[in-house]
Amino acid sequence: MKHVQLNGYKIAALFACLGSFNLFASPRPNVIVIMSDDSGYADLGCYGGEIDTPHLDSLAQQGVRFKNFYNNGRCSPTRASLMTGHDAADVGFGAGTLGGHPTINRRGYDGILSYTVPTVAELMRDAGYETLMVGKWHLGGTHEIKTNQGAQRNWERQHPDRELTEEAIENDYNALPSERGFNQYFGLVSGESHLFYTENDGGKHRLLEGNKPAGKLPMTGTYTMNCLWPKDRDQSKRYPYTPNHGKTASAYYSTDGITDRAIRMINETNAAGDQPYFLYVAHRAPHLPLQAPQDLVDKYMSRYENFAQVEADRAAGVVREKLFPKDAAFRSEFGPGLKIPAEKKKELQLKYALHAAMMEKIDENVGKLVAAIKETGELENTLIFYFSDNGAASHVGDMMNSPYYGCKGLKWEGAIKTHCIASWPKVIQPDTITDSIGWVGDILPTCLELAGTTYPETFRGVKTSELEGRSIVPVLKGQEIAPHEFLFSNNKGNQSVIFKGRWKLLIEPGWYAHTSKVPGIQYELYDMEKDPAEKTNLSQQNPELVQQLSAACEEWQRKCNIIDHGEYLRISKEIRKR
Repeated sequence: MKHVQLNGYKIAALFACLGSFNLFASPRPNVIVIMSDDSGYADLGCYGGEIDTPHLDSLAQQGVRFKNFYNNGRCSPTRASLMTGHDAADVGFGAGTLGGHPTINRRGYDGILSYTVPTVAELMRDAGYETLMVGKWHLGGTHEIKTNQGAQRNWERQHPDRELTEEAIENDYNALPSERGFNQYFGLVSGESHLFYTENDGGKHRLLEGNKPAGKLPMTGTYTMNCLWPKDRDQSKRYPYTPNHGKTASAYYSTDGITDRAIRMINETNAAGDQPYFLYVAHRAPHLPLQAPQDLVDKYMSRYENFAQVEADRAAGVVREKLFPKDAAFRSEFGPGLKIPAEKKKELQLKYALHAAMMEKIDENVGKLVAAIKETGELENTLIFYFSDNGAASHVGDMMNSPYYGCKGLKWEGAIKTHCIASWPKVIQPDTITDSIGWVGDILPTCLELAGTTYPETFRGVKTSELEGRSIVPVLKGQEIAPHEFLFSNNKGNQSVIFKGRWKLLIEPGWYAHTSKVPGIQYELYDMEKDPAEKTNLSQQNPELVQQLSAACEEWQRKCNIIDHGEYLRISKEIRKR
């Protein structure tokens, strides 16, 4: 068990925990946040989908489902708000900035979390919780930056407009999860890697244990491995086609491996005493590269024979589950007039089957984790959240985000709305659905309320700013709460805002490569209460509302230091000429 030296704020937090926590009977709950990577709204059975997710369905039966829960539509920005309770641009991840990727030297585009903004892990640790994380971080940081010249040269390539000073080295190292409040960490700091590793792969993986390479990985089972690789993709770049494809061997599979490690962390924490824990489980699936056990892939191939039928079944499923208005229309991507060449159809069918197989493996491991907690006798007083960092990506998004439109990286609902389950048997009324709107930035203030502590006025000597997130504890207690006045989101030139939970404005919606070629500024306005699938654009009928919300977006962009994406590209191109 790690011991922390208490400063003045931590002592105050400790007294708050001991004296002011009276919302629920002691002891304080364990809190677990499980997040998948690139999963669509209806990917779960309890959200109307065709994928077998019995353990997540059971979790929903024990808790509450959110009809409307929002992320930030992209990996790092969602994780930034989850960790801090702030808009992503306020803490270094504006306009789609990704951790570990090239950035520009401008506030809001840092690509690492601001060290003077506290994370939920730091605050929960200060409140007396053991803090545990397994899985994908994707908020920057390099464990070798202080000693490895190769890592330093890579930093310089990614930041050609900056000098690698001692301060820059320290900032990059301090972005690691173990430096941002997690007493125990096992996982991938960057955004993507293989899911399968065999004993013959040696030390090719990039997983860390704390701030050091994890070493030899435990084999989690024997698998026949399907590792999809697009035929026309340069195999030397990005996702080299793994030699494990088609082989049957003992292997480490990430979804299984991080769950096993999480269970071990829980058991070690319990063995050390009665300290509550905050556990963050960040799965790498079903993000690319698509890799799953072959038997599960085979199981799902037949389910995706008829694309139009699956799409229609998803739409009917969310209505059946009372998560979508029965009289509302949805956009059909696979209508009767669509002609898909046989080879392309087969390729899509395989991608859908792999996506589904990866989701079923997540579900299996959620079940394994819940069973392990039940064995400890703590399930009744353990709060579990489950949601996705964004919608499905473009390679499967047309199908997996149905009945919503759009994919990861865009701002239609398919990108930014996620299923969300909260289970806490001691408190939450089972098998309920809430109309209250949640946002990923609400997790931090919710955790602080449950821990009996408050957000600090200063952190590391710097005055903090007011949180954009708010506690959703009332929702967990069965109450409805008013929506956020504004929920803003921006990615590479396309902007959205949801106003008081009802009106949604999109500005220049779509990929910048396309929208930049269309003259003028394109607006789409939707009434989300009547038209959640965004079929009927009402911008022409409501010019004053469009103007009002557009002005609010401009003010938010100024506050967050977000610049026009064309200007960003010009700056980025210029600095890479140096």
